[in-house]
Amino acid sequence: MSARRGIFFNSKARTNEKINQLTTTTTISNEDSSSNTNQTGTVKKKIILNHTKRAMNKTIYSGPRKIFSTNYKANRTQLNHKAFFGGDTDEYDIDNNQKTTMNTLHSKTIIPNSKTRANSQQIPTVVSNFRQPTTYAELDETQSYIDDMEYLLAGFQPGKVLGDRCLSAIKFAELCTKESFRMHIRTENALERIFNLLKDAPDVPSLNICTAFVLYILSSDTLASEMNPDIIHLMLDLIKKSASINIDDHEYKKTKKRILEINSNSLSKDIFYEQKFNTRDIILETFVNISRNNLKESLVDVIRTSHGFDLMIDEVYNKVQDLSNYDIESPPLSHGYRKVCRYINMLEEFSNENSEQLSRSHSDVNRMYIAQYKQYSLFHSLSKLLDLSIVWLQKDLPINESSTTENNSNIHHVFRDGCKTIMSILVIVTSDCEIICDRLTSDDQFFSNLFRLLVTIEKSSFSNEDKFDTLALTLNLLINLVQNTKHIYKHLMQQNMPGGSSLKIYEYLGKLFCEQESSAARAESHEENDWMMEDVDDKEFDEQSDTVPTNESGATFNRALQKAAGHMENTFVAAFSGVILAVILLRDQATYVSQIRELMPQKKFDTMAFILKKFFVFMQMSHAFTPSGVKILEEIISMVLSLCG
Repeated sequence: MSARRGIFFNSKARTNEKINQLTTTTTISNEDSSSNTNQTGTVKKKIILNHTKRAMNKTIYSGPRKIFSTNYKANRTQLNHKAFFGGDTDEYDIDNNQKTTMNTLHSKTIIPNSKTRANSQQIPTVVSNFRQPTTYAELDETQSYIDDMEYLLAGFQPGKVLGDRCLSAIKFAELCTKESFRMHIRTENALERIFNLLKDAPDVPSLNICTAFVLYILSSDTLASEMNPDIIHLMLDLIKKSASINIDDHEYKKTKKRILEINSNSLSKDIFYEQKFNTRDIILETFVNISRNNLKESLVDVIRTSHGFDLMIDEVYNKVQDLSNYDIESPPLSHGYRKVCRYINMLEEFSNENSEQLSRSHSDVNRMYIAQYKQYSLFHSLSKLLDLSIVWLQKDLPINESSTTENNSNIHHVFRDGCKTIMSILVIVTSDCEIICDRLTSDDQFFSNLFRLLVTIEKSSFSNEDKFDTLALTLNLLINLVQNTKHIYKHLMQQNMPGGSSLKIYEYLGKLFCEQESSAARAESHEENDWMMEDVDDKEFDEQSDTVPTNESGATFNRALQKAAGHMENTFVAAFSGVILAVILLRDQATYVSQIRELMPQKKFDTMAFILKKFFVFMQMSHAFTPSGVKILEEIISMVLSLCG
């Protein structure tokens, strides 16, 4: 076992034999006393092991010495692990300041000042200043951290040679891949000192990319407490200055190669692509990480006012343009597609009002900024990405799971997840916002692609859960668009489905409602009770009613939720389709009620009312509704109930 440093160990390593030898030499026998012929009488010896000064002849070593010595001020010892871990369990408790009598290594033998007899009993051993092995490991780790930081801080100095500063930066980045090291630099507030020494890093190509990589590694933790406006400004400055970097610079190329080696050995290999690896790519991935950590409102405001959102939206646009140049089997396509989806998720986090740290007012400001930047540039990018995704999904789309290879299946799942990402951010930015909804529905190609996506996902071989996620998000977006615009409901009633179909859009929605409701009903027929509707009365859905779910209904909800895992998705898709048709009736009931009634089971609205009530109860109990969602659904259900009978 390697040497352990600790202030309570002796400076020399001792084995069991040496301890026994020491005990033997401190015991005075009668034989030794009688064998001394030059001395008469009883021999008295006083042995003092503590606080004794001894004169020693010290031989000074004059030979060659090591430049880097491992001799620290703290005492060192070679630990005998067998004796150390083989002792009794009653060890010295440093917190309680107690002493335990036992036989062990590294102890102090206390011999009273008295006459030594041959038949004296064994002297008890008193253990003091004893610690657990984990404590010594911690002390050793701390000492190692101190040594590393002293070396790194000296190497970061602006006056140092550029090669030395780059070497220190690379070493620091490599150490940051270790969780224990990142823990220390946060507790010691060392980041502030390091980044102060690297203020000139944006202007130095090799330090620029290395500092960016350090920030990326630090952002991989869930803690964002070290983030402050100065670091945000540093990140944006690194990107700004990186545009003028000479990629053929020798020191820059050497640093980039070393960083890629660290990334391939210690980090995820799927994040960065070597041909596209640069400071801009690294910092954007850093923003992706910190966006998941619920940043404070003030920091999000700093990112927005410092044009950080501009950078992200522009990068989404550039990435989407690049994707259109790749073939579906090209390796850069999958990597670039995943990357642009991460950027979209990042923008979604910054605009999501459900974030723990962002208030409603701040999220509204952020999402309006993101939506309206450069004349709705993000919407154009999302529309084109959705169009490409549907084309790639339909190309060689597997009819069943057994007819596809593993690679093709994986790439199709990537495109499906991408469609979910697009729908997710659009659901957030269109919530209760007429301006954005009007602008989005003005793009006929995008609006047509929503229904192309519904048909494509329905015909795919994805699992029911995967289908449900995409269908639910797409239908939720359609609900926002129909609810917050004044004219789009006419488009649904008059236009045909895309692809040359003779089926009207509202007829497709009615067909989807009936199919999903029928699937849910077949599954529920095998259960003893309906999964959600035991105690629901039509009077609960009056507009003046403020019914609150009781504990009894909550218990019913929990039982029902456990039973409904197999068909709850069908009920939800049917409910979303029913909400869209019901909103159309709210807009113009007199004109379209007969057309929609013809699509319902038995040409009655009873089934729609039943599904919407079930959906309402679930959303109320799960607290998933916004106040505006509760209001509109109560209004819809009351209207549908008036049409029953």
